[in-house]
Amino acid sequence: MVINEKEFPVVVQAYQPSANGELFVAEQMVRNQAEADSFSSRYAGYVIKARVVRENELVTNYRDGNGTKRTAVHRRGLPAWAILLLIVVVLVVVGFTTGWIQKTFEINL
Repeated sequence: MVINEKEFPVVVQAYQPSANGELFVAEQMVRNQAEADSFSSRYAGYVIKARVVRENELVTNYRDGNGTKRTAVHRRGLPAWAILLLIVVVLVVVGFTTGWIQKTFEINL
C-alpha cells in the first residue's frame, strides 16, 4: 500500500473477510511509508484500509517551564466527591477503632 507523502499521518486498519462482512482486527496511526509497510506486512492476508486522522486523535506536544518537550496527556483524576467520601470512610473507621464514636453517641456493641 503506497500512501501519498502529503497525506501522512493516516490510520491504517486491518479487517478479516468473513461471510457476514469484515471483522475488525487492528489499527495503527502511521507517520511514514515505512510504518505503513510494516503494518501491511504484519497483517498480510487481511483487507487493509487507510483513513484520514481526525483532529481529536492527534497528540499535541508542548514545552514545559524547563524547555523540555512533553506530550499532552489527558488524565482524569479522582472527582472531588470520591475524595470526600474516602475521607469520611477513613474517619468513621478510625472513630470506631479508637472507640470515640461509641463513647460520643453512647453505642453499645
